[in-house]
Amino acid sequence: MKKALSFILVLTLVFGSTSVIFADSAQTASSPAFTFSGEEIKLSLDEAIERMTTTGPAFESVMLTKDGNDAAARGQFEAIKAIEEARDQYKALTPEQQAALGGVSVPSLNSLTGKQATLAKEYYKNYSPIAYEAGINGIKNQTIQAYYGLLMSQENYRIASESTDIKKTLLDNTKKKFDLGVASKMDVLQAENAYLSAQQAEAEALTSLTTVRMQTNMALNYDTLQNLTLTDSLTLVTAPSIDLDSAIESALTNRADVMQAKYNMDNAELEFNSVKAYPKNSATYMGAQASFQGQKLAYDTKLTSVEIEIRQAYMELEDLKKAVDVAQSTYENAKEAARLTQLQYDTGMCTLTDLQTAQNNSSAAQLGVYSAITNYDLAVYSFEYNSKAGIL
Repeated sequence: MKKALSFILVLTLVFGSTSVIFADSAQTASSPAFTFSGEEIKLSLDEAIERMTTTGPAFESVMLTKDGNDAAARGQFEAIKAIEEARDQYKALTPEQQAALGGVSVPSLNSLTGKQATLAKEYYKNYSPIAYEAGINGIKNQTIQAYYGLLMSQENYRIASESTDIKKTLLDNTKKKFDLGVASKMDVLQAENAYLSAQQAEAEALTSLTTVRMQTNMALNYDTLQNLTLTDSLTLVTAPSIDLDSAIESALTNRADVMQAKYNMDNAELEFNSVKAYPKNSATYMGAQASFQGQKLAYDTKLTSVEIEIRQAYMELEDLKKAVDVAQSTYENAKEAARLTQLQYDTGMCTLTDLQTAQNNSSAAQLGVYSAITNYDLAVYSFEYNSKAGIL
């Protein structure tokens, strides 16, 4: 469990960075302590998922849980077999031998113990593979988040670097305008400040990226300074093919948390049924009744919450897809506005501040596209997992 928590903690650190940007090995080599070295490892998203779902502490944790569930199932099989053997041995005794045992109680499969063993046997037999799938889904989901986080970082840095180049070009042109007498000294100072600010932002972005790359390497079970290159890019994934009603039905049938809630209810019902001969005002009866009603309420609530979760996630997919379309349109408009403002500035029809604002808006809108794509893709993967075994 500690290993699994460590894995999640690393990923939390990855996405907790205030600025996530990308740089290649040469750009991060300003200090030998932060040189990403070794033979370059190229990793697609599918390869990253394959790696994390076959090796590493998170995978080992899932396997240990599966072994525990399998052992529990085997234990119940053995308990049932022991009950049957004890019953057969008792039946084989003569009436005199049975009497000599002093009326000892021999358990049967119809007893509470037998019924609970039978229930547990079926539960663990069915639950173990589902819980394993949900655990693997959890690893996949975290790996996808880490991969997309670094992809987003790459785009963030690229945009920051391009912004610095734009500010440098603007500064150079402003100086030329000043030499020709068509720009003021204030314009030159303003352009210089913008360029210096862009340089500072790029430097801070590079520092942040170095941290993100190290944390991502750690999350993917590589050496801290491994030279890792992601080969996939930020593109929209295919929308889920399953319809809403089928997704809800699948989740209610296959989710590990739903199966667990039902088992708890069924087990409490067995215990309640075993004490129904007691007076209804007795502590034994009332306690078993309260336990069963509580577990039934928990199961019914789980069914409702899972249905709401799937419906909400389905609607959010639609919203997030629209957000991608809006972000792309916003970027195209911002990019064109920046181009037109540049022309206006060149002809003296707008101020330097107007041009810088338009350029900044274009950069922000471009990053907004990649952010929208990331949000949509992550939601698609999560929806697909939660529509099946769930995520543990």
